[in-house]
Amino acid sequence: MLETPFPGRDTGGHGKLSKQDEYLDLGPDFRFAPPGNREKWVEWSTKGGEHFVVLETMVGGPAGRNLRRPELGETVVAWSPEGSESWQLVSPRGEVIPYTDEGWSDYRAEREAALAETNALNRELCRQRNASFWNRRRSAAEQWLRETDAVAVPDLPSGYPSQNPIDHFIGHRIAQAAAESDGGSVGTVDYFDEIQPLLEKKCYDCHQGSETKGELRLDRRSDAFAGGELDGPGIVSGEPLDSSLIFRVGHEAGIDIMPPKGDPLSDDEIALLTRWIEEGAVWPSYDVEDFEPMPLSDDRTFLRRLALDTVGVPPSEDEIARFLADPSIERRNHAIDRYLDDPRWADRWMGYWQDILAENPNIINPTLNNTGPFRWWIYESLLDNKPLDLMVTELVRLEGSERFGGPAGFATASNNDVPMAAKGIILSSAFMGVEMKCARCHDAPAHASKQEDLFALAAMLNREPLTVPKTSSVPMDQLHQGGRQPLIEVTLKPGSKVAPGWPFSDQVSPEVSMDLAENPEDPRERLAALLTAPQNTRFAEVMVNRIWSRLMGRGLVETVGDWERADPSHPDLLAWLARELVASGYDMKAIARLILRSHTWQRATDSRLTETSPLFISPSPRRLEAEQIVDSLFSATGAPFDLEEVSLDIDSVRVMSNSITLGVPRRSWMLASTSNERDRPSLSLPRIQAVSSILETFGWRSSRQDPTSEREVEANVLQPAILANGTMGVWLTRLSDRHAVTELAMEDQSVERLIERLYARLLTREPSVSELDRYVAWLTPGYERRIQEVTAKPTQRREPVRYVSWSNHLDGAANTLAQEKEAEARAGDPPTDRLDPEWRLRLEDLLWALLNSPEWIYSP
Repeated sequence: MLETPFPGRDTGGHGKLSKQDEYLDLGPDFRFAPPGNREKWVEWSTKGGEHFVVLETMVGGPAGRNLRRPELGETVVAWSPEGSESWQLVSPRGEVIPYTDEGWSDYRAEREAALAETNALNRELCRQRNASFWNRRRSAAEQWLRETDAVAVPDLPSGYPSQNPIDHFIGHRIAQAAAESDGGSVGTVDYFDEIQPLLEKKCYDCHQGSETKGELRLDRRSDAFAGGELDGPGIVSGEPLDSSLIFRVGHEAGIDIMPPKGDPLSDDEIALLTRWIEEGAVWPSYDVEDFEPMPLSDDRTFLRRLALDTVGVPPSEDEIARFLADPSIERRNHAIDRYLDDPRWADRWMGYWQDILAENPNIINPTLNNTGPFRWWIYESLLDNKPLDLMVTELVRLEGSERFGGPAGFATASNNDVPMAAKGIILSSAFMGVEMKCARCHDAPAHASKQEDLFALAAMLNREPLTVPKTSSVPMDQLHQGGRQPLIEVTLKPGSKVAPGWPFSDQVSPEVSMDLAENPEDPRERLAALLTAPQNTRFAEVMVNRIWSRLMGRGLVETVGDWERADPSHPDLLAWLARELVASGYDMKAIARLILRSHTWQRATDSRLTETSPLFISPSPRRLEAEQIVDSLFSATGAPFDLEEVSLDIDSVRVMSNSITLGVPRRSWMLASTSNERDRPSLSLPRIQAVSSILETFGWRSSRQDPTSEREVEANVLQPAILANGTMGVWLTRLSDRHAVTELAMEDQSVERLIERLYARLLTREPSVSELDRYVAWLTPGYERRIQEVTAKPTQRREPVRYVSWSNHLDGAANTLAQEKEAEARAGDPPTDRLDPEWRLRLEDLLWALLNSPEWIYSP
């Protein structure tokens, strides 16, 4: 019997690297234990035959104390018969599994696939246990659909292309806008060039969006013509003297002249407005010159865009071949179905959900001003294609594990005076399109929300009334400093108690929750029901708008997380898609399938555009997101995505309140901030940092203190520089023994075929004639003798790989070792000796040129 090798206690960083010299070395290929594993061994005698082996594993710790992290690591029993130097795992099935690096890697891959299948089945069984409630919710949604008017799909105007109802809505609106534009060509004043800039400069500060002075809105045609609450019509076509806008900006208005602050309109500006109204106040909906939709993209462009939009990486050679082998009439729909069924769909959407839900775990001091890692719940929800109403309900319930992936991690908001208010801000923006951030400390000056609205929502999450602390209010004496009228208003005094309450009764009555909530007595359950009720059409509209924005490059409501800042460009299409979402059982992929199958999504890109047309006449080149860029580079080249474990406690000696691990990443969304409390060099993670640097340059956030629906996509000088010259670029272009392009170059094929395959793998297209001629001339010298015969290298004694962790990072040797690992990361894998060095450098140059082309940054 072996004694349990319990882990040591937290050394506070004062452990020694020399401790790692105690590894067991029991043969030429015996696997050295990775960090976090402890070993014991014993010799024993047996007569042979069957044996009963008991393996007990203890995780965690005594109740009421800080618990140890429960990762199991490599919990194994291995044995070696007398006279043998080889070891194998003890197996109940009689199979021989060598306990070597290679044997364990194969076994782990097989087990992980089996466990993933088991986990998916168990998740489905858990959902089935609550099926009666969700069947009732589905019946309620079907009844709501029957009792409310369907949205009529308009007739398709003559000459406009269509592949499904979406194209009817889009074509109808394009034709309508074209007619408006034709009618607007008679005047001498151009609205977009002359009138809109004038209104933006002089009027929009007070008369734009939902919160306007005097109920007068001048950023929308219908409201501007209707006028405000006092003056009657703002604009009367052809009659400037009857238009209150002209009176208000003129000198006759006296002390009521607009704008109330700053310089009034000049005589020339008033004359311009007057002439515009005299000529009919032509106000086209869109500033568009060409109303002719682009034709369909070609097949390879379609496939590349489809793969990037659904799974986040370009199609492989096999995927291209399978696509082209399908009959042309079916291939696009078949490809859409395959990619929507691909588990990589979950990887593609992860970064977006992490952003809008502000998932912000910290691997050290995980309770300090951040969330728990509920990323694993998000991932599994996407992997299972969980209905959106179920997904949001689970999130609002805040149940499950806080540190190991459950929605309870969303509830974490340490060092926050009202954590549930912070979560209320996230929920309102993510699922209602209502921005409540300003209402955290005062009534929102540019939005409709009052501070009491946010605290009532927070109290629903809290399940009981909340008291407004002084730290969550702007002091009144500061508001009135200088005797000026304050720009913000505080209507909720510190110390006030706010009861749970639904602040969006204009969208859906709070009484609806009594029929739809699983437990109507629970305010949190009522909140979940009200957010996801079919009667709450705003929820379904926000969800389909988010899907539309992601796939089309622009939302039907452009500001997807703040609907008070913009109106729907296509309200009927938005309403139709929302009803389709409800009818599908809130199936996200059902809406994606509709969009992807439309002619609108499949159109060729108009390279002249800098942003997608608001009429969706043509898509513009879309800058890829950071995760797409990095994941695509590794996927297409086949360079190993070989990063450190996202942890600063890889030998698992700290308690859960001090350190967590986010595992070994296989895609970019799995990374997080690697900062440590004193930026100690010994705790650096250079491989992760090399990838994070590129991700951050393209808009990814290593920490997410606040939610966001839209990342920064503007170009900057660092982007091409870091791609071309950064450490990650070395990994991608250095042809090592582990690089897939090395294997590609070793295959028996012509130089022309090699170049064609590189273009297919990297850019999903064939090279042009000039590109093929250029690179054939470049790679032909030495091509026939490119493969070198490799002589066997003498066997060297294996040494365990030393590591730095929190337990030993203060040891003087730790800094030296960390510097060595950083140098190894910068250098990358050594070049392969299977290819002639001179020719290999030529191929690396070609690879570098292709990877640094603009095609890598934009969706086609």
